[in-house]
Amino acid sequence: MRISRVHLAATALAAASGGLFAGAGGALAEGTDFAGTYVASLPDRAEIMHLHRDGTAGMTLSDQVTFGAGGFTFSDSLGSWRRAGNRTISVRMLNLNFDLTGAAPGFSGIAVVDYVLVFAPDKETFTASCQGKIFATGVDPLDPGATPATEFDCAYLDGHLYHRSSAP
Repeated sequence: MRISRVHLAATALAAASGGLFAGAGGALAEGTDFAGTYVASLPDRAEIMHLHRDGTAGMTLSDQVTFGAGGFTFSDSLGSWRRAGNRTISVRMLNLNFDLTGAAPGFSGIAVVDYVLVFAPDKETFTASCQGKIFATGVDPLDPGATPATEFDCAYLDGHLYHRSSAP
């Protein structure tokens, strides 16, 4: 069986993201009521966030293959979450960035995006805010002293709601 570099990078990213928050596995005991799949349909894009019961998370954004933060395309996001208040959780996501401006697409670094999700009392919807940093190739994005190449926020979310997707 042949394994591609992208597959290996994605596997390494998934393994690394599992420990982004110390004690993320405690999410199982603390917040299974947050677990689920949530969809935000925005004017120019859509986002799907999946919060797993074990404290891990995944996210797909409609603009990740066309244009993302800093002008780079990026992979699905993988990360972890933890309870940060009564109806609030913190999520840290990582994704791989690619520069499409050259003759061939090239890996250009890793983004770290920190979200704060504030849930409605019924936990069927939430609003999100985020701050992100993109780190160049070869820079450890989890090193607190690392200098990002680009920083951004998610002002485009502007109070839009993510809605829990109902099970079939």
